[in-house]
Amino acid sequence: MYLTGGQYKGSKIEAPKSARPTLSKVRESVFNILMAYAQENSSFLDMFAGSGIMGLEALSRGYKVKEIEINSKNAELIKKNYAKIKQKPDLTVANALNYKTETKFDIIYIDPPWQADYSTIIIKAVELLNKNGLIIIEYDSLNKIDTAKIIAENNLPLKTPKIKKYGRVFLELLTFVN
Repeated sequence: MYLTGGQYKGSKIEAPKSARPTLSKVRESVFNILMAYAQENSSFLDMFAGSGIMGLEALSRGYKVKEIEINSKNAELIKKNYAKIKQKPDLTVANALNYKTETKFDIIYIDPPWQADYSTIIIKAVELLNKNGLIIIEYDSLNKIDTAKIIAENNLPLKTPKIKKYGRVFLELLTFVN
């Protein structure tokens, strides 16, 4: 895999065998979409980092990046991938659902294992999101989630401004209701 844009465009990144990295066309689309929602230097949280590819794409484009990864082997690979561009990740090895911080993020990217409970993940993301922030959720069409139902059942102050489909992959963008 290679980074698709920004100052580190073309840098080769390794993925763990256990991960399913986000496709390059989806990564490019995410950052094209973000141009309308976020400014350079915005904070970007990847809750389920895997290889770190989304965080690296964000870093390459000027975002301040925080990575969370539960798997220690994947975390070592993330460090190795950052070292390839002579950077060190802001990485926490932990379960994203247990992550505690006073920091709020402008953009939160959610791409967990597709069989995960998206309801608890979205609730946690809302806790970590700035009031003018954006949550981006990636999921597979075979495991389609009903974000409108999750929002309603949990009385979350969110709306879904966009849904995009790329082959089997869906991207949903959630923002706070103003």
